[in-house]
Amino acid sequence: MAPNVLVNGSLLVDETVRRSAELFIAQAHDRNITTASLTLDDGTTVQLDRTLAELMQFVIRTLPSGAVNVQSVPSEMTSTTAAGVLGISRPTLMKLVQDGLLPSHKVGAHHRFKHADVAILAEARRAARLDAFTKLRELDDSLEGAE
Repeated sequence: MAPNVLVNGSLLVDETVRRSAELFIAQAHDRNITTASLTLDDGTTVQLDRTLAELMQFVIRTLPSGAVNVQSVPSEMTSTTAAGVLGISRPTLMKLVQDGLLPSHKVGAHHRFKHADVAILAEARRAARLDAFTKLRELDDSLEGAE
């Protein structure tokens, strides 16, 4: 199979591409891609912006461990989609809206959410969970030290 076969909208890559990704990871170690450029078939070089370079890094670093799924996200999402992104129920999502923790606007009778607002809340929730876990570990360590 060629390393760039499209099947039902998915790009299938062979073991050669996965090995190339592993080689890149080994050379990069823990350093991050900050810029990238591509050479087109006519010899023109195009500089990618930072967000595309970060996307390339994500794909390259994820590829050796298995499937990579990249999809574009609409600028607005429904309450069901937003709840799914946040990993919460729709009623819990609507409570966040009522409490002023997540901005929304209405289209007819339905709430719509900006992707950026949902992403900010998702990151805040992730950071809060990490902080709570860290505090719990510190408490556990202090209790073990007291024994």
